Amino acid sequence: MKVINLMEQIVEDVLVEHWNNLRLPCDCEICKNDVLALALNALPTRYVSNDKGRMIVQARMMNEQYQADVLRELSRAACVVAVKPSHTSENS
Repeated sequence: MKVINLMEQIVEDVLVEHWNNLRLPCDCEICKNDVLALALNALPTRYVSNDKGRMIVQARMMNEQYQADVLRELSRAACVVAVKPSHTSENS
């Protein structure tokens, strides 16, 4: 296993699960990636280098506050992207 930021996987999974609830005017990959990037920049990184570290981070993710933090940042990011997408409507 190489060193990975497990927060990327966690946030991406939550984004996929809640994408329809975010109700963005555009559902292209560019907008999804922009939401993901903005949310990840606002959340703490969680680097792990082995399965034990992965299990510890995933156990912490069961905490309701942790889950709320991820959803909050995804919602904030979605609002930013909805107002000002990084592409023109022809590119979506």
